[in-house]
Amino acid sequence: MWLSTARVSWLRFSLVLLCFGTFFTALGQGQLPPRRPDKGGIPPATVPTQRVPRTPATANPLLRNRPIVVDTIPGEVSPGVVRPQRRVVRPGTDSLNVAIGDSATSDSVREDQFKTTVKYKARDSTIYSPDGQIVELFGDASIEYGDISLKAEFIRLNYLTNEVYAKGRYDSTAGKLVGRPIFQDGEGKYDTKEIRYNFKSKKGRIQGVITQQGEGNVRGTTVKKDADDNLYIGQAIYTTCNLAEPHFHISASKLKVIHNKQVVAGPFNLVINKIPLPIGLPFGFFPFPKKKDAGVSGILIPQYGEEPNGRGFYLRDGGYYLALNENIGMQFTGQIYSRGSWGLGLSTAYNKRYRYSGSLNLRFNRNRSGDRVDTTQTPRNDFSFTWSHAPVPRGRGSFSANVNISSNSYNQFNTFATQQYISNVAGSSVQYSRSFGQYARAGANVRVNQQFGQVNPQTGIRENGKTDVSTDFNFGLNQISPFALKGGTGRWYESFRVGLDMSGSLAISNTIRRQIDTTGLGFPIISSIQAISTLDRIRDSTARAFALRSGQVISDPNLIAFNTANLDRILKNRVLQARYSIPISLPNVKLLRYINLTPGFSIAGDIYTKKLNYQYDPGRDAVRIDTAKGFFPSYNFSVNASMNTRFYGTFFIRGKRIEAIRHTVAPSISFSYVPDFTSPAFGQYQILPAEGALAGLPAYRRTLSVFRGLGGSAGGGGTGTQAAFISFGIVNQLEMKVRTRGDTTGADFKKIPLLDNISLAGSYNILAPDFQLSPLALSANTQIFKNISFNFSSTFDPYANRPYGGTAQYVLQTYQLGAATIPAGAYSPLILQPDSYINQQYVRVPNLYAFQAGQGLLRLTNIQAYLSARFAPKQSQKPKTAPGASAAQLKAINTNPELYVDFNIPWSFNMSYTFGLTKLTPKESQVIQALTLTGDFSLTPKWKITVQSGYDFVFHSPTLTTIGINRDLHCWEMAFNWTPYSGSNIRSGNYSFDLRARSSLLQELKLSRRRSFYDRGGF
Repeated sequence: MWLSTARVSWLRFSLVLLCFGTFFTALGQGQLPPRRPDKGGIPPATVPTQRVPRTPATANPLLRNRPIVVDTIPGEVSPGVVRPQRRVVRPGTDSLNVAIGDSATSDSVREDQFKTTVKYKARDSTIYSPDGQIVELFGDASIEYGDISLKAEFIRLNYLTNEVYAKGRYDSTAGKLVGRPIFQDGEGKYDTKEIRYNFKSKKGRIQGVITQQGEGNVRGTTVKKDADDNLYIGQAIYTTCNLAEPHFHISASKLKVIHNKQVVAGPFNLVINKIPLPIGLPFGFFPFPKKKDAGVSGILIPQYGEEPNGRGFYLRDGGYYLALNENIGMQFTGQIYSRGSWGLGLSTAYNKRYRYSGSLNLRFNRNRSGDRVDTTQTPRNDFSFTWSHAPVPRGRGSFSANVNISSNSYNQFNTFATQQYISNVAGSSVQYSRSFGQYARAGANVRVNQQFGQVNPQTGIRENGKTDVSTDFNFGLNQISPFALKGGTGRWYESFRVGLDMSGSLAISNTIRRQIDTTGLGFPIISSIQAISTLDRIRDSTARAFALRSGQVISDPNLIAFNTANLDRILKNRVLQARYSIPISLPNVKLLRYINLTPGFSIAGDIYTKKLNYQYDPGRDAVRIDTAKGFFPSYNFSVNASMNTRFYGTFFIRGKRIEAIRHTVAPSISFSYVPDFTSPAFGQYQILPAEGALAGLPAYRRTLSVFRGLGGSAGGGGTGTQAAFISFGIVNQLEMKVRTRGDTTGADFKKIPLLDNISLAGSYNILAPDFQLSPLALSANTQIFKNISFNFSSTFDPYANRPYGGTAQYVLQTYQLGAATIPAGAYSPLILQPDSYINQQYVRVPNLYAFQAGQGLLRLTNIQAYLSARFAPKQSQKPKTAPGASAAQLKAINTNPELYVDFNIPWSFNMSYTFGLTKLTPKESQVIQALTLTGDFSLTPKWKITVQSGYDFVFHSPTLTTIGINRDLHCWEMAFNWTPYSGSNIRSGNYSFDLRARSSLLQELKLSRRRSFYDRGGF
């Protein structure tokens, strides 16, 4: 009985356990327990996931019948928190906000979990596993993790293993892969087909990568990325062409990209337009600029060839580039020639943002002649120094420099640019200025002006080179109103102003004074140097210029070589001067409402270190001129007043488009008085006695400045007598009022200038004994049709002139005596009539006007005319732009647009005509007349042809003519330049052909062929 009862109890207990087991089993049919994926991999697709529910906004009764706004908040994964992507619904017109579907799942913090928040979102849907360890994003998915961002069509994030996997989706309709993963880690950006990346180890594996590295981009099939952001790429290509199908690339089996440093390639070869070339190299490296364009230090590959100046074969411009930092880089180069010549160079560029920028170049060449027979030639040292420094305006001080100094023969034998080779002048200046407060200012500068002279065809060396070196300093006080320092009240005396200007200079030159100017003296002189007049100096200069055209160089007697051997003579020839001026402006007065009257007063003077002494020698009946050294001040003051006004005249036409023509007249007149400083008591002038050859000269002709010909502004070369000048001038302008096109109301007009300026100016000295009226200056300029500009200037002498001196030339001519003809060579009354004169001089006749002598109303002495025209499309006026160019490069392009080829402008044409006439004598003139033509046009958008030529009407020959052809090959460029005519057999027939990659990184990837004045050519 007990057993029966026990069995029944056990059976009942078993049934209860079975019921409980069945119950819990039924409960477990709906959801399996979560299983963590294996560490180090992506969980298989069989692991169930859960879609984030999207509760409709209308489920909340508080939001019914109200406008709603749904905001999508990205999901987040951070230590201890997993927050899925969610949408927040809020009413549009109520302050009550209700969050729908907001949940947070907490988890224990593991050592290998994310160290910061991962933000993710997707357009279509977000699916995450039940434990929140895996998140799958579909449609425009993106992830942000610190500096890392990833965008793709599909992304799977496993925060347990710290890995992310992304890929695109194949669109069968479009037939291509869309939503390619774009991975960015800091500055590195990668366009891929598929990527797997570990956030903790920072390692990844990429399929089909395209990434930008420096100026080029790298593409590969399989890429591995390490923790140092280095890339290891198999079956890679490297190119600077940004097209999907690049024009050229470097194909390598293995390639390593060292982060922010360089690209190292294994065995590679060049592929152009999908055609592999049989030329390859076992290895190569391609550095790319560091941050902020600091550049990369490296070796500079030299050029090679042969040149015709006797130096033989060469290796040129090879060396080393040193990138110190992002602000400065230095380049060391050298040259070596097979016949003993060599050269060194240093160049650097520097830039300090918001402060200054500049560049410096220093070159030295030791040139030896390759002539083995002529052993008398000595080596020639040539040098060049250029420095450019441009500050950014700030503060009170400013320092700038523009230096270009070289030996006379440097450009001739060592420069490789045509424009520098034909250049005959160079100028340099270094300046510093500073203001002190509101009124004071100071500055200093150093200037060097060079004229390299002319090439002697017999020796091949430039001669007659001239160099002037000067240093200037100045100090000044801006004009102030001493009676209105604290603000004026409008009283007349408050406009009284006074200022101060002081300056000085120290100049040296290789122009040694071997000639003395005797223009206008009218008496013989005794001097250790040659006497010459201004006219003779002009004739001498003209004769040397014409002799140069025939292949002869005549030495200038006033020049010595600028070298160390002549340094003592050059320093003894120095000129030290100082100047001062005190300008005073008196109150401005209105006369008759329309006339402005401005009186003034000024005090000025110079300080010299030399002066001239004149002494009449009765025995030789001439004047001896000697030079004395010392400290000699001069001074002068004047009183002046000026009046000006402006009035208008309008002529109404009222035509179809032309409404009226307006004439604007602006006359001005001024008066100035200078007292007499010719008294010997002032020490500025010397009066010669009226004896011998000087007896017939008036007193003012025998009164000479002791600073005559020494420069300055106060008395050098002036008359010194008291003077009262009445200066006059008149300016005219013509404008046309025109109705704009398409205007039907007649109310819209515009002004078109017909004549911008036509002016006449001169002066009259009412106290002068003769030549009271000064030469008259006539000038005009205007702009025609916005494309053509015209400038004109001329000078007219109102007084007559007469010939004197010279050697008469007699020629027996045929003479008709009644019915008989007397042949040439026989006796004739014409034997007493000179046919011409040699070295005949002309002098102005005092108090005899030209019209009184039958020489016309005025005598033309000088005329200059310049006509220029430019025709180009409207886009040529816009600032130049270049893709990928830095701000400094764009500034250089816009500053010198003529040095660059702009394929965006289909055509342009420039024409200029220059005419100059100087009347040396009534029978002798100096004429300059030339026509210059430049232009370019595009055969196609990628082909550009440039032409430059002209014609010299004086020598009846063309000017320098060049023809260029340029081809834009996208990532390549081709340039061909030819000089068919240059006026010199040395430069004629030059040509150059270059085919090179545009990238500065691959600048050695080029093909060049040239023949020029400095190079016999070669590949």
